[in-house]
Amino acid sequence: MVRTCLLLTALWFLGVAMLVAAPVGAQTTISGTLVEAGTGTPVKGATVTLLDRSGELVAWRRTDAAGRFGFGRIRPGTYTLRTDRIGHASIRSDPFTVERGATLLRRLETPVEAIILAGIDVESSRRCEVRPGQGAATATVWEEARKALEATSRTSESGIYRYMTRRYERELDNRARRVRSEQSRILRGQVLVTPFRSLAVENLLENGFVRPDGNGIIWYAPDADVLLSDAFLDTHCMSLSEGKDEAEGLLGLSFQPTEDRGVLDISGVLWLDPADAELQWLDYQYEFLDVPNSERLGGKIRFSGLPDGTWIVREWYIRMPILGTERSDLMRRTGRRMQNRLVGIREEGGLVVRVNNLQGDLVLDSRAGIIEGMVLDYERSAPVEGVVVLLDDSTRVKTDDDGRFRFTDLVEGYYGLRAVDPVLDSLGLSADPVFFEARPGDVTSANLRFRSLDAAMTDRCTAYFATLGAEDRDAASEYEGILTGLVLDHKGEAAIGARIRVEWEEIFEIISGTESFIHTVTTSEISGNGVFLACGLPRDTAEDWPLGWDEENRSVDITVEWNGIETPPAQVHLSASRRVTRRDVTVPEGR
Repeated sequence: MVRTCLLLTALWFLGVAMLVAAPVGAQTTISGTLVEAGTGTPVKGATVTLLDRSGELVAWRRTDAAGRFGFGRIRPGTYTLRTDRIGHASIRSDPFTVERGATLLRRLETPVEAIILAGIDVESSRRCEVRPGQGAATATVWEEARKALEATSRTSESGIYRYMTRRYERELDNRARRVRSEQSRILRGQVLVTPFRSLAVENLLENGFVRPDGNGIIWYAPDADVLLSDAFLDTHCMSLSEGKDEAEGLLGLSFQPTEDRGVLDISGVLWLDPADAELQWLDYQYEFLDVPNSERLGGKIRFSGLPDGTWIVREWYIRMPILGTERSDLMRRTGRRMQNRLVGIREEGGLVVRVNNLQGDLVLDSRAGIIEGMVLDYERSAPVEGVVVLLDDSTRVKTDDDGRFRFTDLVEGYYGLRAVDPVLDSLGLSADPVFFEARPGDVTSANLRFRSLDAAMTDRCTAYFATLGAEDRDAASEYEGILTGLVLDHKGEAAIGARIRVEWEEIFEIISGTESFIHTVTTSEISGNGVFLACGLPRDTAEDWPLGWDEENRSVDITVEWNGIETPPAQVHLSASRRVTRRDVTVPEGR
């Protein structure tokens, strides 16, 4: 009988950790944000670790959609913050002191530039090294693999997801090319933790990864804790390798035992994508195993990172031998004993079909694609709530309080997404869509930039003011109100060549009484899109009223000039709540 330690559970990465308890009177709070250096864009799903004076872990958090993190109930002392972001260099803050009862705010910046593993000289890094030194190519690759493994290790005993999984047992031929038989079942609604229940690394290194257990044999697989442990790293060396076949184009971080300690050990390869430095899967096999064709035995653990920073194991299996005996004519003549041979392979494994969080929201579906992301303000890179996001200009959702959105149940293909301001959209001035690929079983991250009507038109007016002379520019920019809209003919088409004239009166007090002055702003000729823009107008706010305006006289007059004919002036009140006011103008028929 052969037993495995494979369990139907999955790895993931969650920003929740236990904190060191402290008396209420000695507690303090640390909070902050993590942003990209230079752009100020919030970084979601990164790990922020709180380290004490000696560098030991105190607590850790995962940044949310707005890049925020926080630590509470912290004892007074000296601490350092370290951020880990897969595919980017880790950063460490300067040490800082936490005093009793204080509230500290920290802003951390992570490099925008990604770590590119492509182009690493594999040939010069094939020598197997124990704990390769900092700066070595092997150490660089291990650092990226460590981030994914460490994330799963820290959260292996927490449960935030419910999984639908498919568990199977199959018998393969002795080359693992053909399935002879298979049994499978679907398990639903389980709160799962980790796919393997491995022993403590000291136990495995002392007694082996394969060992007798009663009348059978138990086969152990390495989990994240094993691979990260000092004991494992001290007894296994690392080198780099290039991928072939299934791993074509990937970069391999190989590990193997440094010596034969008289127990069954493991070797393996962690495969990473050199483009984004993300861990893809682990292949491993058993060393010092007295079984024919033992290189065909071992297993695979396939990882998958989600946009919110969580990591799960999407698929896993372990392969064990089915042994038979044979006795040749020579053996019979010489009286030699029968020899074992590999007659088949037993494979047990599982894969995640669907993932929901504990609130029931869909996180992942292997049969359909998901596109999710965040809408950020174009100027400030802050999340924007309540913005409509259009998918292929047909399906729409609104961003939540953290500026997040998601589209689920997407068939495979490319989709155009854009965040829209309804007024800009109606003026035909929305940004072009950005295209993202949806793949079955994948969650595609899609961050969008949002430029509101006020921001877009303010930029246009700023560009207009820059074309004026100093005196005209000062006069034109005295007021900050903006008027825009469409100029249409009686057929609803753009009145090309028309101009808009905006006028308002300003009254001055002088010694002999009052004097008035008429302000005039004339737009450029209307082009094919029919949009006009008038800058430097007074807004309907007390701070921006011209002298002499009162509550009954806070409007401007607009006149359309087209084909040498003017329309009668029409009064327009400019918005107080927004800098930009929308007003469409229709030229009467026959004009």
